[in-house]
Amino acid sequence: MNVVVIGGGLAGMTAARQIARRGVSVVLLERTARLGGKAGSDTKDGRRVEHGYHVFPRWYPNVRGILQETGTTLEDFDRYHYLQPGGFPDFVTVRGPSGPGPLLWNIQHGILPWYQTILFLGSTLDLLSRSLSEKRLLDRISQIGVMREAWFMTEQVAELNQENMLKASAIPAYDMSAMTAKRIGGFWLRQASPFLSVLPGDLQSTFIDPLAKTVTDAGVEVRLEQRVKSVEVDGGSLVTRVVLEDGTSITADAFILATPLEVTRAFVDGDVYRLDPSLGDINDLEMRPMAAMQVKLRSTLPNVPREHVFLHGGRYGLSFIDAAQAWPNQPTTNLCFIASNYVPLMNVDDDAAKDALMGEIREYLPIPDTLIDAIDLNSNVASQLFINTIGAWPDRPAATTKIANLFVCGDYAQNSIDLACMEGAVSSALLTAAALVRRYGGPPVPEPKVPPTFPRPLLLALKAALAPGVALASGLARARDLLRGTPP
Repeated sequence: MNVVVIGGGLAGMTAARQIARRGVSVVLLERTARLGGKAGSDTKDGRRVEHGYHVFPRWYPNVRGILQETGTTLEDFDRYHYLQPGGFPDFVTVRGPSGPGPLLWNIQHGILPWYQTILFLGSTLDLLSRSLSEKRLLDRISQIGVMREAWFMTEQVAELNQENMLKASAIPAYDMSAMTAKRIGGFWLRQASPFLSVLPGDLQSTFIDPLAKTVTDAGVEVRLEQRVKSVEVDGGSLVTRVVLEDGTSITADAFILATPLEVTRAFVDGDVYRLDPSLGDINDLEMRPMAAMQVKLRSTLPNVPREHVFLHGGRYGLSFIDAAQAWPNQPTTNLCFIASNYVPLMNVDDDAAKDALMGEIREYLPIPDTLIDAIDLNSNVASQLFINTIGAWPDRPAATTKIANLFVCGDYAQNSIDLACMEGAVSSALLTAAALVRRYGGPPVPEPKVPPTFPRPLLLALKAALAPGVALASGLARARDLLRGTPP
């Protein structure tokens, strides 16, 4: 049996190696000169430039399994920091102990007054304690919509929640499905320690390249710089070949689309659509860029913590980590920023975007021009992330399609993680590999591990126990607003 996997990103590599390990002949086609896709990094003027810094929460069981297999050890963090405009070097440090109450308290305490923190905790428990049997409802209402409908909600709590969601996912809270927010919040709450982890180096060297070796060791034939032009259906009801841009074609018994959403759309043309019209629903899915900017300094900027820092407020949803404190051979500060709200800059050139981002960064960090060695911007406008908007779930493809020998995987496909992230890509790929092997026979592929969550009765009990505190905090918040003349 022969299988062609189109796309050499994290999903494509994961699916290809799992299938090849079952004795199947697999060809992996990647259009660029390296594997890794949106998760990789590139070399520029001798520097490794990331497509964005990456975090590895405890609730990444499948990704962590790959790292364990390749012998890569993560560096664990038990905290992160907020920084207010003009506040440097006074950071608000957030520690992440295990357990729902202490974690959520620490997440907000120091940014919100204590009584607003109680309201934040109450609204979070309200969302997380809802049943997934409400899936049709939760997928059709925004995360912030659920929060704002709470009788005790305040503007300060809602705004901070919107900012946190944007920085974590590049999805505005008014667009994010409440179902997605419930899932991710539940995963994070249940496995809060270590709160965040990072690689001991750049993503390509420490994760993608070791994973790529396991792909070739499994017997996968990797072909780089192979741009697929079309997926062909020759009569009948099966895909028979893919055609490359150079005019050559490759036949196989089965095909996997492990391509990014914007690429997969191009393959759902007339014949493919005719055989499975539901694939056309991917055109309703939305994407946004999560831009990355790396600022390498000529010397060390003192007082910068080694953990992640979130710039509180601001237009572009900025956060950063100093890679010099995690990567080897980094003698000077190397700030890796993510701009979660890059939409205002999508149509400006890179130089203007750098100026805008640096203008906001300087409101938080004292970085004169003379201290800057290099600035590298990856706008990622051409490789945007799928975002889990309201009602997106039914439009997302499953691992199998109505075309018997065509399969799909990627973080935009349906999977239990339900978020555009590395764990979502790997989880989807394992589902696809398992489905293909079931259909054609062979040793089964293990189903992806699903992160645990706290049982709903416990969350409901915590919500009930907190109710008197929420009522007291709500009364205090409204009294403060009345005294300050703030309308309710």
